Amino acid sequence: MDEPTVDLEPLTVGVPLASDQLFEAQLPLHLFLYDGLDRRRLMNDGGLGLALTFSFIGTLRMETSQSTPIRPPSYLPRLRLQLVDVLPLASSGATRADRLLVSVGLIAAHHSNGQKGCALRDGALLPGATSDFDCGWPPGVPPSNELNLDSGSFTEHVLGAELLLRWLSFPASGGASRGGVTTKLGFDWNVPCSFSGCIEPAMRHRHGETAIRWLASGELEITGRHRAIPLRRRMASDARLRLTASGAVHLGFGRGHSPYGDAAFDLAYVTHFDHGGSGGPFVRYHRGHDPLNIRFEERWDVWMIGYLVEFTAPLVLDGPGA
Repeated sequence: MDEPTVDLEPLTVGVPLASDQLFEAQLPLHLFLYDGLDRRRLMNDGGLGLALTFSFIGTLRMETSQSTPIRPPSYLPRLRLQLVDVLPLASSGATRADRLLVSVGLIAAHHSNGQKGCALRDGALLPGATSDFDCGWPPGVPPSNELNLDSGSFTEHVLGAELLLRWLSFPASGGASRGGVTTKLGFDWNVPCSFSGCIEPAMRHRHGETAIRWLASGELEITGRHRAIPLRRRMASDARLRLTASGAVHLGFGRGHSPYGDAAFDLAYVTHFDHGGSGGPFVRYHRGHDPLNIRFEERWDVWMIGYLVEFTAPLVLDGPGA
C-alpha cells in the first residue's frame, strides 16, 4: 500500500528483554476503501479530505513456556472514517511551509482472542452454558476468580471517536516534511449487547466500560538523501528520529475494581525509501497493565527492541509551480 495517511499502525516485530519472553509482533493489514488525502495539492492549498479504511490488526506473543508458549493472539478488524482539515500556517522566512492537520475519526471494531474456554482459571464451561463465566472445576480443584490466560474467551464490540492534531514543517521548495508533532485523544466504548461477540457483563465489569486512549509523538529529519544501510545499493530519501508516548486508561467497572492503565515510550530510527515505504529499528519501554486481551489484569513492565515497517507514503508538499 502506497497511500498517504494521517495515522495507521505500523508492522512491528520486537524482542521483549525479559527472561520468559521470545518475541511479540503486531501485524496490521490496512485497506483503503476511499482516500481523499491522495488528492493532489491538498497539502499545498488546504481543505478537507475524507479517508475510509478497513484494518485487520493481529498481535502475537510467544514465551518460553513449555506448555503454552503462544499466548492467545489478539485480532482486531476495524472500520475507521476520518475527516481531515489541512490548514496552511504562516511561516517565518521563505524556507518553510507549515501545515496543521486536524482529524476527527469515528471507529467501529471487534476485538477478540478467538478462544472458547471458560473465562476463569482451571475451569471448564458447563453444559448448556450461556456465559463464559458459567464454569465448573474438576474434583479437588478449588474454584478460582482469576482469569484464564491460556484459553479464556475474550470478545468485545467497540465504538470510538478520536481527535488528532498534527503540525508538519515542509520545505518551501516541496517534498516530505522535515519534522512534526502529533497529539491524539481517543475514546472507546464497549457496547453492551446480547448478540455474538459482545463483551460478557462480568468481563465488562473487570475490563471496563470505556477506555481513554492518548498519544504524543515528535519526529525530526536528521539526514537527507543517502544510501540505505545495510542495503547499501538502495537509496533512501531521508532518515528521521521519532519519539512517541502512548497509552490507555480504562474506566467504568463493577464493584471492587479500580481504574487501570498502561503507557509505552518508543524511540525509532525511521528511513524513508525511494520506492515507497519506510522502516527502522526501535526501542520501547512498556509500563503498566498488559494490553494483550484477557491479560489486562496483569502488569507487564518490560523493555523491547525491534523493527518497524510502514507501507504508506508520506504526506508531501508540491513545489512552486507544480
